[in-house]
Amino acid sequence: MEKILSVSVAAYNLESMIRQCLDSFIRPEILEKVEVLVTDDGSKDQTREIVAEYEKKYPGSFKLIAQKNAGPGSTVNSGLAHATGKYFRMVDGDDWVNTNEMEAYLTYLEEHDTDMVCTSYCCVDHETGEKRLEMLKTDIMDREIQFEQVANDLFLAMHNVTYKTSILKENSIRLDNGFYTDLEYLMFPTPYIHTVAFLSQTIYMYRVSLSTQSMNIKSLQKNVQMHRDVLEHLLREYEAYHMSAHWNASIGSYYCKRLAATVGTQLSIYLSFKDTKTYKKITKAMVEELKREHDTVYREIMKLKTFQVLVHTGFSSYGIVSSMHRKKLGF
Repeated sequence: MEKILSVSVAAYNLESMIRQCLDSFIRPEILEKVEVLVTDDGSKDQTREIVAEYEKKYPGSFKLIAQKNAGPGSTVNSGLAHATGKYFRMVDGDDWVNTNEMEAYLTYLEEHDTDMVCTSYCCVDHETGEKRLEMLKTDIMDREIQFEQVANDLFLAMHNVTYKTSILKENSIRLDNGFYTDLEYLMFPTPYIHTVAFLSQTIYMYRVSLSTQSMNIKSLQKNVQMHRDVLEHLLREYEAYHMSAHWNASIGSYYCKRLAATVGTQLSIYLSFKDTKTYKKITKAMVEELKREHDTVYREIMKLKTFQVLVHTGFSSYGIVSSMHRKKLGF
């Protein structure tokens, strides 16, 4: 039977968590329609052996892809290269899916041909188990609409989106290998999305409060250049789209706002360092580059108070802003 959904699962040293992820797909009505493509990114624990158990027990539904360590983005590229399903989505190996709502979600994917299908997600605290539902913020539910009708008001996350596999493959969507490539996965397909549907189901269960998570501030500090590289790649792709014959102002606005938020995260990382002299120069250079080469993004970031303060004071307030930011972070 042709698979309806290919799920790319990134796994690295997750022997204590990977079973929860894989078990969330184990229902006959799910297994017959889904292929779970687990790319083990050079794990040093028993992750690979655990996934191999599932592959053997449920052939055709689970597939182990073993590779040398290359980074999170590479696992998505790997999953996409092996994908045969009509639709494609990501699930990190330390997260899982809401088994009870998968069937209705898969039925929609099977019966429709929508370019991008969005579902809500739920944050689950790793320590306490406390859940926080992140609902889609739209009034138009459970039917296909034109993406440009709603794009200007959207702020999506990786956990929301499912794409037609053909869109990703035919447009050679490929992520960088490192961290923070969820942003690339979210934005690179944007120029090729014409239709979208927002479903009532909550599908993605997102584990939070892990010190090892890539969006943890210490991880962001350690990988600050990697985050900047992703930002630069996104800016290049945005400008290429802006100059193309396919440019759509509403979709472009969605892209630009997401880019501005990413610039805001980059600023947050820079402000979190104690070496204010160095990072003041770096921050100033980044903002000046945006003003010079990415005018629409610059105008968007200047709606944010922190950027306004820094620019209007000629960055003389950088030390004070950084001190306040580090205090807020608990440093």
